[in-house]
Amino acid sequence: MNKSTRTVIIIIGTLSILAGIYGFITNADSTATYSGIFIGIALIGSVIINQKGLDKS
Repeated sequence: MNKSTRTVIIIIGTLSILAGIYGFITNADSTATYSGIFIGIALIGSVIINQKGLDKS
C-alpha cells in the first residue's frame, strides 16, 4: 500500500470518527453514531497493522 492510499484511508477514517462524535453530540440515531466511530477505528487500525507488517498476506 503506497503512502497516498494510506493517507486517504486515514482521512476517511478520521472523518468517520468525527461524524460519529458529531452525531453522538447532536443526539442522532445511536446505531449510526456507533457504527461511524467503529468504521473509522477499523480503517485507521487496518492501515496501522498493514504498515507495521503484521498482516500475513
